[in-house]
Amino acid sequence: MRLFRWIASLFLMLPVLVFSETPRRFFFDENRVRYELVQTNGSKPYNWLFLPGGPGSDSSYLQSLVDLLNLPGNVWFIDLPGSGTNKVEDEAQDYNQWLEIFPQVIDKFSNPILVGHSFGGMFPLLFPQLEQSLKGFIVLHSTPSLWQEAALEYAKRFSLPSFDAEIAAFSANPSKETFEAALEACTPYYFPPSGIEAGRKLFAQTVCQYEPALWWLKKATEMNFTAKWVPERVPALIIGGKYDCMCPFSVYQNDSRFDRENVTLLFIKNGGHCSWLDNPKAIQKAFAKFIRGLDLKRKKEVGR
Repeated sequence: MRLFRWIASLFLMLPVLVFSETPRRFFFDENRVRYELVQTNGSKPYNWLFLPGGPGSDSSYLQSLVDLLNLPGNVWFIDLPGSGTNKVEDEAQDYNQWLEIFPQVIDKFSNPILVGHSFGGMFPLLFPQLEQSLKGFIVLHSTPSLWQEAALEYAKRFSLPSFDAEIAAFSANPSKETFEAALEACTPYYFPPSGIEAGRKLFAQTVCQYEPALWWLKKATEMNFTAKWVPERVPALIIGGKYDCMCPFSVYQNDSRFDRENVTLLFIKNGGHCSWLDNPKAIQKAFAKFIRGLDLKRKKEVGR
């Protein structure tokens, strides 16, 4: 833990660096979680931790989001073991391990702000202890409970093509090929019509392992997934999009547990599952406002 905080402090003293333009900087912990420091900006002590969706997607697809933002402090990509390119081919991965190690990931940083997309926004809700460790939490296109029925009902509004055959093929024979075919069939459910091609491009560029996705679908159903943690004092921003038919925003809007002063719900009318592609200005504005709130809260705490 001290090592990670020392590394974060060291990079905070450097000038602005965007490591996507240089050799990538990786750090691994004892559980094979991968931490990539992708940007350092200014001297504020925030550590922004980006947790990708899928599960199983490589965090690198979130670079297009980070590139939009002027985040103060350190920006890290977090890849849990077995996810994306953080995979060892000759080693079986027990994804239940994620449930044991995730709080340790957050505890390795001072002033952590978690940004979770899709699964990356669901998974943290299983850990009430994050109330004591996080300084902020941003959820992008996710749900706080089981979402499948709401997604099917919401998708009817858009007259989208069925992907039942592709899902059945994947369920009967899980493989890279059947997973990619199912993902292609589902693409219209993620993006507005005008953004489908950009969405396909993003998917094509992203390494995604199908095994974690299978694990989560079974695990979420098995545990009847619902949030065990609702931020009580931690500033939280929850963003949804009109054209996101996989994680309809209504699931959050109808969950009274999140009707709190410290929680802001933002609905982007022309946004899909990756709304930073569809409406980058709305995302920039939302993050900028969130940062101003963090700065104000921090000044009050320091002044005590």
